[in-house]
Amino acid sequence: MKRHIYGLLLICALVPGCANRDRAANILTQVEKTLATAPDDALAILNGISPEMLGNRAIRARYALLYAEAVERTSRNEDTDSLLRYAREYYQGHPQQERNQCRVLYYQARNRLRQGDKPGALRLFLEVEEQLHHIDEPHYLGLLYLRIGKVYHDELNFTRAYRYYREARDLFLRLEDADHTAEALLGMTGSAIRMHDLTRAHRDCTMALELADEMHNETLIRESLGYFATLYAITDTVRIPEELLQRIEYAAHRDTTVSGMCMQAQTQLLRNQPTLACRTIEAAIRQSSVPEEQPMLFYTAYKAWTMAGDYREAAQQINRFIRLNDSLTRTSLQNSAGMIEKEYFRERTAFYDYRLKNRRKHEFILIGAGILFLGIAGYLLRQRIRLHKIRNERYLLLVREVQAEYRRLSDEMEQKRHEESRLKGVIASRFDIVNHLGKALYERENTASGQAAMVRQVKKLIDGFAENGDMLQELEQIVNLAHDGVMQHLRSDFPGMKESDQRLLCYIFGGFSPQVISLFMEESVANIYARKSRIKSRIRSSESAHKEQFIALLK
Repeated sequence: MKRHIYGLLLICALVPGCANRDRAANILTQVEKTLATAPDDALAILNGISPEMLGNRAIRARYALLYAEAVERTSRNEDTDSLLRYAREYYQGHPQQERNQCRVLYYQARNRLRQGDKPGALRLFLEVEEQLHHIDEPHYLGLLYLRIGKVYHDELNFTRAYRYYREARDLFLRLEDADHTAEALLGMTGSAIRMHDLTRAHRDCTMALELADEMHNETLIRESLGYFATLYAITDTVRIPEELLQRIEYAAHRDTTVSGMCMQAQTQLLRNQPTLACRTIEAAIRQSSVPEEQPMLFYTAYKAWTMAGDYREAAQQINRFIRLNDSLTRTSLQNSAGMIEKEYFRERTAFYDYRLKNRRKHEFILIGAGILFLGIAGYLLRQRIRLHKIRNERYLLLVREVQAEYRRLSDEMEQKRHEESRLKGVIASRFDIVNHLGKALYERENTASGQAAMVRQVKKLIDGFAENGDMLQELEQIVNLAHDGVMQHLRSDFPGMKESDQRLLCYIFGGFSPQVISLFMEESVANIYARKSRIKSRIRSSESAHKEQFIALLK
């Protein structure tokens, strides 16, 4: 309520005829701060700014960009192309504002998507990706990968979609952004299902549901449960846990959309109620108007009629599924995202070749001038040497002595680099096997029974490492050697820190992944991230003399 009151007060303050244009810059700064948490209020404030207050091009461009972002965040179907074209024209003339250039291109691409122009959107996304590699904006890069993954998913290129979703997940994991991490994992799940990689889909969906539960995000929870319903409905060999099935049923009954009806039909199949499932899925098919959601409806109908014993109807449904998939595939091939990406990079390559040729011409001119300069300088130098031969001989002797000292120092530095390289090799060879085995255990613990023996052996090794005091002490010694006594500094600066937190930091400083650490400490991955975030905040707010060292190793 306070937030809304604040927004209304600002709107009331923006009366027509206000002559103080400097206030616009201050208001835009406040809008930028509130966009993420209160986009509706931010949009209302922007609508309350009179044109007279937007005094110069910089403020107008900033206003246009923030307005487009507010419209995007509020999910309004409003055309902002003209505003974004103005902002793009301004920021293109200001190369130092590369971040704002990327934001403009991103929202232009989102407009293209809403208009159905996926090829145009993808070209803009790829342009943003290229620019973002020059600046440190992992959050925007993660959002970009989510959108590119969605384009490829809609174009039925599930392999590339999975790759972009995975890149987004890795970025958001680094940023400890649980909501967007879960969103990326759900994108990976959907792509894996369409690639018929059900093992990978189950793993990704499990992690997404854990994060969604941790954040109490009902939207992501419902989407995760929907994917689980699909996974178990199309897999006849694996029985769904009763607790999970009850959660899916509860979510399905609350969702009256087509996807909710499809999920309800799938739960009915899992309850061995094919007659109910047939009625439910037929109602969903009649209600559906989006071609992209219909393949799963037809496939679920095929499963339902097959279970009901009506094989004629089941054959009709699977034929509808095949025809629709073929139609979507042909449509996708007409504007293939992969071809668009190849064409974009071909154009960029041609442009860079052109720039390289021009650069070479300039380089040849510079080289010629350099040679001429060196010739003149050489002549003058020879004259100088001839006039000062005796003095130069003394200088040459001194140079030889300096060279000898330089070689001695170089040898010492090379020996030191060799010792450091050998230490790093020892550390890597000592613990890399544990890290790899831990990752194998994390990814394969719930797979087919044929891997059970391997899983038990790996888990035994991991448990032994986690419980072996000598090994932990050795790890701490190596971490101190590799990172300038970081654990000694930690124990000295934070004498009251719990031993379990110190142990967690030792694992992190040692280079172990969150998944492996979760196995060592017998905690969920989400909890490991949460503890890491809490410890980082504690260190950041402390007066520790080694705070920067700790923060750098925790990134």
